Amino acid sequence: MKKIIPYYQIISCFFFSLLGLQIKLLFQESTIENIVFYRSFFGTFVLFLIMVHKREKLRTILRTADIKIHIFRSLCGMLAMYFGYKSLIYLSLAQASTIGFSKVFFTCIISSFVFTEKLRSHILFCVLLGFIGIVLIANPDKINSHLGVYMSLFSAICVSGGIISISYLSKKDRTMTILFYHSLFSSLIFFIIFNHKIIFGSNFLIFKYLILTVTALIGQFFNTESYKNDLTQKVVILGYSRIIFSTILGAIILDDQISWTNLLGISIVILTTFLVQKY
Repeated sequence: MKKIIPYYQIISCFFFSLLGLQIKLLFQESTIENIVFYRSFFGTFVLFLIMVHKREKLRTILRTADIKIHIFRSLCGMLAMYFGYKSLIYLSLAQASTIGFSKVFFTCIISSFVFTEKLRSHILFCVLLGFIGIVLIANPDKINSHLGVYMSLFSAICVSGGIISISYLSKKDRTMTILFYHSLFSSLIFFIIFNHKIIFGSNFLIFKYLILTVTALIGQFFNTESYKNDLTQKVVILGYSRIIFSTILGAIILDDQISWTNLLGISIVILTTFLVQKY
């Protein structure tokens, strides 16, 4: 099991890419507000059922000394979901994932201050090398909507806040505690803001929300676990692999075109991920 732990972030990236694909396909049947709310609401419900099944006491799960950090993380997560999901209306799966990975810069810089993690030269080199790769994958000249770019960038900033929070909380609280509070607070905050836009859909649509929620929770679980015993800077760069998964899924399911430039970018991202893991 210990040999698999370094790759938890990559496993997480696969499920988050799959989540992006599910959201993209749901646009024809649902609104962003419904998707974000039910993803958080059902997340709370599913996690509660898991706790009941494992016969864990709710008091044990809810025990934390950092409730304010949980609320901050939920606020960051809710905003990241809303603007990140909405950017998928204007951008391809690969483009949205690529632009969203400006979070690597924000996270590496912030973590060097918050956690006093030294921004080593080889880590900085891998960040820059990886970014060259994601620019090649994104095809900037083919982006039709600057609004989608701005939404994706703002989502990336919020994701960075969430990553820093997760990295801090994962070393103190249980993974189940972090996931439960995130789903609970996100659904409450989002309902207060967008309750007039949330509607109850058909049973089949509710089933799709539930499947989407399970995909998101699996991604979140491996994402949270990946930050427990490693440097935040190192783990977040491994997240570049999400772009590869998004590009492949977009090409297979959504008929997105992959050029030789894209393939070169993917190769650079793979090399970057390998170098970071090796170091």
